[in-house]
Amino acid sequence: MANPAGEIRQADVWRVSFYEGGERPAIVVSRNDLNRGRLLLMVPCTSSRVQERRSLPNHVYLPQGVAGLAAESIAQTHLIQPVEREALSERLGTLPAKEWTEVLLAIAWTTALFEGISTNA
Repeated sequence: MANPAGEIRQADVWRVSFYEGGERPAIVVSRNDLNRGRLLLMVPCTSSRVQERRSLPNHVYLPQGVAGLAAESIAQTHLIQPVEREALSERLGTLPAKEWTEVLLAIAWTTALFEGISTNA
């Protein structure tokens, strides 16, 4: 796999070679300060069973053409994982603000990020 030259940024969509899932698009979700290192935190996307999955709270529907996706796809936020920089082969594009916000909210739902947080200190 090619080691991508240049900056890798949050909300970018890359073609990634996964050990267990072959090559597929994935979204960079790690903060930009961390994206200079060897590992990136990414959410894989799939184009299978889109209609079945698109209504689930841990999935985000991405229309064909968004961020360079060749087919309508689903971001699978429950599969968030570290990926070695060398596994990235091609930058496809960047998610628009609407889809990026939906991915972040789905990650928050998946991880119960805001549950149990009290604003009373």
